[in-house]
Amino acid sequence: MFSRIKNFLTTYNTNQISEITNRPIHCFIYRFIQLCITAYIILLIVEGKLYLKTDPPIPGAVRLTLQEPNNFTKPSYCVESSPTTNPPSCAEDKLPCVYWGAKEIQYPIEETGVAFFTTRASIVKYPQGTCKILASSPEDACIINSRKSPGESVMNSSFIADIENYTVMIEHSIASIDGKILLKNRLMDGQFLSADDTTVIKSWWANSNEADGDILTMKEILDAAGADLSACSSAPGANKDVNESNRSSGIIIVIVIHYEYYQNPRPISLFINNVYNYKYKPRIIDDAEYKIIEATSNIDDGSYIIKNRHGIRLVFHQHGKLGHSAGQL
Repeated sequence: MFSRIKNFLTTYNTNQISEITNRPIHCFIYRFIQLCITAYIILLIVEGKLYLKTDPPIPGAVRLTLQEPNNFTKPSYCVESSPTTNPPSCAEDKLPCVYWGAKEIQYPIEETGVAFFTTRASIVKYPQGTCKILASSPEDACIINSRKSPGESVMNSSFIADIENYTVMIEHSIASIDGKILLKNRLMDGQFLSADDTTVIKSWWANSNEADGDILTMKEILDAAGADLSACSSAPGANKDVNESNRSSGIIIVIVIHYEYYQNPRPISLFINNVYNYKYKPRIIDDAEYKIIEATSNIDDGSYIIKNRHGIRLVFHQHGKLGHSAGQL
């Protein structure tokens, strides 16, 4: 009895914190961290398509076809006769206009990867004897010197009317390095982007029932590239004293076609769609002009015709990635 009373008076309770290892919870947290790290690595691999073998495409043919508008108009840059005074600004650069068909504007007709469309032209005819195309001796060499042998002006410098409303059809194709992937534009989704790479000017879809190529107006191509034919030409050879415009001097536009082709293997293709697309990325080349001299001889009468053409030069480059798993090819 005395002992129990003593314990009651001399003892007291304290709180004690003990660390207890719960192995099931510990294993769960460890496995969860492992799962998160694994999922992150898989996400990086899938996002970067690192499970695919990628190669640059082999450029194929890029062919352009020009089509004139159904109805012609008379643009503001067309006048009845050649001006006798210099224009006050490049936007007022005006000349008589001619209405030409697509085959006359596009020169040469059959080219791949490049195309030229006339915006200004003049034609001079040199009479018989000026140039002997069948010359067989050094003394008779066919060399035209406009100073020594002035020709007859068949057409004074003139603008091509309504060039902005002509339409261009673009057809293109690519292949893989080993030749086992062959693609043309109609088998892929496509977009024509603006110069800032953000605005979509036009889109096309794979296996659509539209034309074989991608059709755009010349104005859509010019606007997307940031080109204005009525703006002042910054080319070194442009005549700044007469406010020569881009329409008069000519311009160069580079269009990069960027391809993405990713054919996912199973079972990834069940969750991630295959990618088949391309994007046009146009840019105008600053401080550049373009012209072509077309010479035609008439063997029957010995005359010679020179067409001095200025215009729009389109240059295409094909780049991108073709991705496939090692077992697909």
